[in-house]
Amino acid sequence: MDKNGYISKVREELKAGHRHSKTTIESLAKGFGITNKNLVKEFTELAIVLNAREIAHDSSLTTYEKYLDIVALYQSQVNLSMRTSMSVLMQQYSTPAPISLLASSYVLKQDGLSGYKAFKNIVKGDKNAKIVGNAHLQPERSHQEPLYLEPSAGNGLLTIALPYHQTYVNELDDVRLSNLQDQPFATVSSWDALQPPYAFRQKFDGVVTNPPFGALSEPILFGNFRIKRMEHAMCLAALRCMKDDGRAAIIIGGHTTWDEQGRVTAGHNRIFLNYLYHFYNVDDIIPINGKKLYSRQGTSINTRLILINGAKDKPEGAAPLVKTHGNASLKTVVNTHEELWERVGLDKSTSNDMTKMKLRAKAILLKQKQQSLGGLRARKDEFWTEVKGDIILVKKLPNGMIEYDDFFKGKVRNIRMKSELFKRKADATKYFKHS
Repeated sequence: MDKNGYISKVREELKAGHRHSKTTIESLAKGFGITNKNLVKEFTELAIVLNAREIAHDSSLTTYEKYLDIVALYQSQVNLSMRTSMSVLMQQYSTPAPISLLASSYVLKQDGLSGYKAFKNIVKGDKNAKIVGNAHLQPERSHQEPLYLEPSAGNGLLTIALPYHQTYVNELDDVRLSNLQDQPFATVSSWDALQPPYAFRQKFDGVVTNPPFGALSEPILFGNFRIKRMEHAMCLAALRCMKDDGRAAIIIGGHTTWDEQGRVTAGHNRIFLNYLYHFYNVDDIIPINGKKLYSRQGTSINTRLILINGAKDKPEGAAPLVKTHGNASLKTVVNTHEELWERVGLDKSTSNDMTKMKLRAKAILLKQKQQSLGGLRARKDEFWTEVKGDIILVKKLPNGMIEYDDFFKGKVRNIRMKSELFKRKADATKYFKHS
């Protein structure tokens, strides 16, 4: 089994915009000796993690530009719908890369990306080498550097904006644990996320988590609050590891509901949210449309992104009434990646900057459309050709010139034709590759 060779190939095809189905990705994996469907899923996800992390640490991009590129990555990835009885039992649904970027960026301290060099020595298919080469050879970490924790880390998706050498990850699943060990995290461990090590109490500046969900066999007491759900208990255990002035981003299943008085509906959700609002500064609880923003991870379950900005100096209060002025957004479901970006509110750019960025967002969607047409014959007056090193779709004008949509500039018209034209992208690619 050539794990590294397969991951390198998937990363390469993701960068090229090549889209796979469940059938074609499993066929590709078979060529590297990987036939177990769970391994196909986990190794494919690791390739996505590494590509997303590379984008997240590209210092030439703004946070919003990173987000756009990661949205494009998510929309081109294979639907990770391969499920095993164990993954269903453990409810292992990783966080989509765009949500992961926002969550990990939210908890990241501003100086947290300095000196990042983890992708300078990516291994290209070496069977005996670590996937990220010698990127684990980091400088000694100073005591002033912030630390981050992901207690149910999966393959590391929720950590993509966090520096490797400042991030502690934990995972019980053997395959995912191995994938984490192939990355140069500060610490990779395998303890019960309901019982973090005592030494981790208030140790971390940032915590991210997307715990598996299910009912507990017995309720767990957190102070006077009886917690009956596993995901709730794991979240609260993780928050005990956060410094009082730290931040946390939590992914949790379902949407909050309210009764006629505007209170959170009675039951385990009310108890959990009352605890959060009593002890922590809750910036927002964002309901996310799972079908539209989560489905490529193998589930369409609705989710919430909970953003916590430190502990309260004095514990008080409870979950707010949704009818109270200013709380209406708690019921507003996020249906698009643009809405999610605006709701989290990471980047306070100027209006001119945002205009440019939104134009780039449209350009990325355009590029995705071009890539999705790659296997189709061009329509009348349309052809595939090479422009500035890229194979793109152009339209031949009556005057013999061509026009095309540029990734950054928009529509470019009346350009003199300098290359051969082809009806199929594959033919153009083959021709210009050897020309």
